[in-house]
Amino acid sequence: MMNDLDHPETPSVLAERIAALNAVVRQLSEDAQWLRAEAKRLRTEHARTRLGNRMPLWFLLQLQHEEFPVRVFEPGEVRYVSVLTATGLVEAEIGALEATGRYAPSRAATVRRITEYGHAEIAKIEDVPEPAPASTLPAREVQTASHLQRA
Repeated sequence: MMNDLDHPETPSVLAERIAALNAVVRQLSEDAQWLRAEAKRLRTEHARTRLGNRMPLWFLLQLQHEEFPVRVFEPGEVRYVSVLTATGLVEAEIGALEATGRYAPSRAATVRRITEYGHAEIAKIEDVPEPAPASTLPAREVQTASHLQRA
Protein backbone atom coordinates (compact mmCIF):
# COMPACT_ATOMS: atom_id res chain seq x y z
CA MET A 1 0.00 0.00 0.00
CA MET A 2 1.42 3.35 -1.00
CA ASN A 3 1.67 6.28 1.33
CA ASP A 4 0.76 9.88 0.39
CA LEU A 5 4.34 10.86 1.08
CA ASP A 6 5.52 8.62 -1.80
CA HIS A 7 3.54 10.75 -4.29
CA PRO A 8 4.21 14.41 -3.74
CA GLU A 9 1.33 16.58 -4.89
CA THR A 10 1.73 19.48 -7.25
CA PRO A 11 1.64 22.97 -5.78
CA SER A 12 -1.70 23.68 -7.50
CA VAL A 13 -3.34 20.62 -5.89
CA LEU A 14 -1.94 21.62 -2.51
CA ALA A 15 -3.20 25.18 -3.02
CA GLU A 16 -6.68 23.85 -3.83
CA ARG A 17 -6.67 21.71 -0.69
CA ILE A 18 -5.48 24.64 1.42
CA ALA A 19 -8.18 26.88 -0.06
CA ALA A 20 -10.81 24.24 0.67
CA LEU A 21 -9.57 23.85 4.25
CA ASN A 22 -9.54 27.61 4.73
CA ALA A 23 -13.13 27.76 3.49
CA VAL A 24 -14.08 25.08 6.01
CA VAL A 25 -12.29 26.99 8.78
CA ARG A 26 -14.14 30.19 7.80
CA GLN A 27 -17.46 28.37 7.83
CA LEU A 28 -16.70 26.79 11.20
CA SER A 29 -15.76 30.20 12.57
CA GLU A 30 -19.06 31.66 11.33
CA ASP A 31 -20.95 28.71 12.81
CA ALA A 32 -19.15 29.17 16.12
CA GLN A 33 -20.05 32.85 16.14
CA TRP A 34 -23.71 32.01 15.49
CA LEU A 35 -23.63 29.35 18.22
CA ARG A 36 -22.17 31.85 20.72
CA ALA A 37 -24.92 34.34 19.88
CA GLU A 38 -27.60 31.64 20.15
CA ALA A 39 -26.19 30.42 23.48
CA LYS A 40 -26.22 33.98 24.79
CA ARG A 41 -29.82 34.41 23.62
CA LEU A 42 -30.86 31.16 25.30
CA ARG A 43 -29.08 32.10 28.55
CA THR A 44 -30.89 35.43 28.48
CA GLU A 45 -34.21 33.69 27.85
CA HIS A 46 -33.50 31.27 30.69
CA ALA A 47 -32.60 34.15 32.99
CA ARG A 48 -35.81 35.91 31.98
CA THR A 49 -37.89 32.97 33.16
CA ARG A 50 -35.91 32.80 36.41
CA LEU A 51 -36.20 36.54 37.09
CA GLY A 52 -39.97 36.61 37.18
CA ASN A 53 -41.08 40.08 38.24
CA ARG A 54 -37.57 41.52 38.58
CA MET A 55 -38.06 43.42 35.35
CA PRO A 56 -35.27 46.01 35.71
CA LEU A 57 -32.78 43.12 35.67
CA TRP A 58 -34.47 41.66 32.61
CA PHE A 59 -34.15 45.08 30.96
CA LEU A 60 -30.45 45.07 31.91
CA LEU A 61 -30.07 41.73 30.11
CA GLN A 62 -31.67 43.24 27.02
CA LEU A 63 -29.38 46.27 27.17
CA GLN A 64 -26.26 44.11 26.91
CA HIS A 65 -27.18 43.34 23.28
CA GLU A 66 -27.63 46.99 22.30
CA GLU A 67 -25.19 49.49 20.85
CA PHE A 68 -24.68 52.45 23.18
CA PRO A 69 -25.92 55.06 23.76
CA VAL A 70 -29.47 53.66 23.92
CA ARG A 71 -32.44 56.06 23.91
CA VAL A 72 -35.46 54.89 25.91
CA PHE A 73 -38.89 56.50 25.60
CA GLU A 74 -41.33 53.89 26.97
CA PRO A 75 -42.36 55.10 30.48
CA GLY A 76 -42.00 51.61 32.00
CA GLU A 77 -38.52 51.22 30.52
CA VAL A 78 -37.57 54.72 31.71
CA ARG A 79 -38.48 53.52 35.22
CA TYR A 80 -36.24 50.47 34.74
CA VAL A 81 -33.40 52.75 33.65
CA SER A 82 -34.02 54.87 36.74
CA VAL A 83 -33.76 51.82 39.01
CA LEU A 84 -30.67 50.49 37.20
CA THR A 85 -29.02 53.92 37.43
CA ALA A 86 -29.85 54.27 41.13
CA THR A 87 -28.33 50.85 41.86
CA GLY A 88 -25.20 51.66 39.86
CA LEU A 89 -25.72 49.00 37.20
CA VAL A 90 -25.86 51.48 34.29
CA GLU A 91 -24.81 55.04 33.60
CA ALA A 92 -27.72 57.00 32.16
CA GLU A 93 -29.25 60.43 31.81
CA ILE A 94 -32.95 60.74 32.49
CA GLY A 95 -34.68 63.89 31.32
CA ALA A 96 -38.08 65.31 30.51
CA LEU A 97 -39.45 65.49 26.98
CA GLU A 98 -41.62 68.30 25.72
CA ALA A 99 -45.20 67.09 25.54
CA THR A 100 -46.32 67.08 21.89
CA GLY A 101 -49.71 65.49 22.44
CA ARG A 102 -52.05 64.03 24.98
CA TYR A 103 -50.35 60.61 25.04
CA ALA A 104 -46.76 61.71 24.45
CA PRO A 105 -44.28 60.22 26.92
CA SER A 106 -43.30 62.68 29.62
CA ARG A 107 -39.72 61.43 30.03
CA ALA A 108 -36.86 59.89 28.14
CA ALA A 109 -33.59 58.27 29.14
CA THR A 110 -30.25 57.76 27.45
CA VAL A 111 -28.27 54.79 28.70
CA ARG A 112 -24.57 55.52 28.13
CA ARG A 113 -23.13 52.18 29.26
CA ILE A 114 -23.44 49.17 31.53
CA THR A 115 -21.11 49.57 34.51
CA GLU A 116 -18.72 46.95 35.87
CA TYR A 117 -21.31 46.23 38.57
CA GLY A 118 -23.91 45.78 35.86
CA HIS A 119 -21.74 43.29 33.97
CA ALA A 120 -21.08 41.43 37.23
CA GLU A 121 -24.82 41.22 37.86
CA ILE A 122 -25.40 39.94 34.32
CA ALA A 123 -22.76 37.25 34.90
CA LYS A 124 -24.54 36.18 38.11
CA ILE A 125 -27.90 36.07 36.37
CA GLU A 126 -26.69 34.15 33.33
CA ASP A 127 -24.74 31.76 35.55
CA VAL A 128 -22.85 30.40 32.55
CA PRO A 129 -19.34 31.49 31.56
CA GLU A 130 -18.95 33.10 28.15
CA PRO A 131 -17.18 30.76 25.71
CA ALA A 132 -13.74 31.72 24.46
CA PRO A 133 -13.71 33.24 20.97
CA ALA A 134 -13.06 30.80 18.15
CA SER A 135 -9.69 31.16 16.52
CA THR A 136 -8.80 30.45 12.94
CA LEU A 137 -5.71 28.56 11.94
CA PRO A 138 -3.10 30.38 9.91
CA ALA A 139 -2.53 28.87 6.46
CA ARG A 140 0.80 27.32 7.53
CA GLU A 141 -0.92 25.37 10.34
CA VAL A 142 -3.72 24.33 8.00
CA GLN A 143 -1.13 22.79 5.67
CA THR A 144 0.34 20.84 8.58
CA ALA A 145 -3.08 19.72 9.72
CA SER A 146 -4.01 18.53 6.21
CA HIS A 147 -0.88 16.34 6.03
CA LEU A 148 -1.66 14.89 9.46
CA GLN A 149 -5.22 13.96 8.46
CA ARG A 150 -4.04 11.96 5.45
CA ALA A 151 -1.45 9.98 7.38
